Amino acid sequence: YYWYERDPSLFEGERTAMAKYFPQFKLEKLEDGRLSWVGMVTPTDMRPGAQWIIQVVYDHNHPNNSTYGGSIKIYCIDPDLAEISKKLGESIPHTLRDSAGNPYLCTASPGDIRVGNVNTSAASALSWAIKWIHVFEMWLAGDVSTAQFRDHIF
Repeated sequence: YYWYERDPSLFEGERTAMAKYFPQFKLEKLEDGRLSWVGMVTPTDMRPGAQWIIQVVYDHNHPNNSTYGGSIKIYCIDPDLAEISKKLGESIPHTLRDSAGNPYLCTASPGDIRVGNVNTSAASALSWAIKWIHVFEMWLAGDVSTAQFRDHIF
């Protein structure tokens, strides 16, 4: 069974939180049975016209805190972080790679995630991702140094 079949109340809580805080995100089921949310965020206060297409993907073992980012991965569909990193000639702070080598955002460390009665959710991971996007935009503009971005000094 998938996590959303084993724990329907957790699944309903995820749906409720996303509907409340991120209604522009739509739930999708991937070919391998994982669930994901896809939607757009527009940090217009940072860069006029900025639009980010984000995909929030649950691992099969959700909820789990065994890795950085936990069992929810945040992917940037557009802009393409791999392309940006390649153009910059350097790695982007607080990004990780999945088993296929695709970059995703590090939105939590294992110690930040509690599994049991309280756990990470797509809505909370997406909230952290939006903060990351703002700092990333500031980094690209030169308002935040690489050291500040890397070390959370902003």
